[in-house]
Amino acid sequence: MSCKLFLSASIVSILFTASVQAEEFEKCSITPVDQVGFIDTFTTPDDCVAACKTTEGCDSWTFRPHSFDAGMPGQCKLIKGVFSREESDKVYCGEM
Repeated sequence: MSCKLFLSASIVSILFTASVQAEEFEKCSITPVDQVGFIDTFTTPDDCVAACKTTEGCDSWTFRPHSFDAGMPGQCKLIKGVFSREESDKVYCGEM
């Protein structure tokens, strides 16, 4: 019983931490001048930021989480040059 309770609490803690981390990012959408990468295996904006830091030419990024399952991968776009930027309810973005 205590093992099941511990595992349940651990899973909830991990999910809560992931959602709190995503809350730290601005919710916005960037229209790129040029896209230098697209990754559909990331589950957090942090992964997208790390990929931008290591991709030549990347100066900004957007991350769209999976629409109904936070544990599933979302879409990360690595961008070179910002054409426009607007608020969004569903997408996170940032500039390096």
